[in-house]
Amino acid sequence: MMEVIIPVAAGITVTLFVMLLTNLFEGAPLRFYLKKRRIRKFNSQLVDALTTMSNCLKAGLSLPQAIEMVEKEMNPPISEEFGTVNREHRMGVSLEEALLHLSDRIKGSDTELLVTSTTIAHQLGGNLAEIFEQITATIRERNRIQGRIETLTAQGKMQGAVVSALPVALGLVLYFLTPDTLSLLFTTQIGQLLVGIFIFLEVFGWILIRRIVTINV
Repeated sequence: MMEVIIPVAAGITVTLFVMLLTNLFEGAPLRFYLKKRRIRKFNSQLVDALTTMSNCLKAGLSLPQAIEMVEKEMNPPISEEFGTVNREHRMGVSLEEALLHLSDRIKGSDTELLVTSTTIAHQLGGNLAEIFEQITATIRERNRIQGRIETLTAQGKMQGAVVSALPVALGLVLYFLTPDTLSLLFTTQIGQLLVGIFIFLEVFGWILIRRIVTINV
């Protein structure tokens, strides 16, 4: 029995280690989980914040006042981030620079679009209320497409998990049915080599499937 448990445990350990490395290479290490969650929540609040600022500008308020309204009316984390922009601006930092600092803290295409559009319009002139409405429409359409893609790729991810787990489950069943035959995989050098190749192909296939079904908009 130990002849089976040890290689299986080793395979699971290798798989988990490769999964961790994959997360690191994708820029989402575990230690940054809370930061990633904060950014996701910020992005989910951004449409409402843009709508609020657009309405404020239409009512005759300035851009700093519109940002302050978001700070007062909305919940964290977006209220905290816009509050930081306001405080930096009151301390003498230009609004453009304060917005760039926001983009540095909150990485993402939506934030970059907001900061770039606002900076250009603020410097060269333009109807910021209309710009915010256009950004809102762009973000909503992007979210709709992203949701559609996630729905379509969910089946592929499930199939990948099943395909990856099936050989392991089948091997365990065969071992209990014909232990003498299958034990050769763990008691001979050729068998152990085949087990090593199997583990490598399992991990490689899992990573490949994950890359294929992961689509960013």
